[in-house]
Amino acid sequence: MNLYLGGSLAWYEPHKRSRISLVTTGPLPLKKLLAQLSIPETEVAVISVNGQWMDDTSCLVEDRDFISLYPPMGGG
Repeated sequence: MNLYLGGSLAWYEPHKRSRISLVTTGPLPLKKLLAQLSIPETEVAVISVNGQWMDDTSCLVEDRDFISLYPPMGGG
């Protein structure tokens, strides 16, 4: 799978990369993938899987998916 870590989420990746390629053995909940990558669920505000917006981290992801994750953003 291809994973994009937007904004500050790249800081959780050991090499600070925003784009990562991973191989999984089958479908798994996104929350489990986040745990494996040591990314706190509370730091993920926007989730897209293959261009479709997801409501939460309980969605299943697979090896062929393109996942984009973004942290909460604010401005003023």
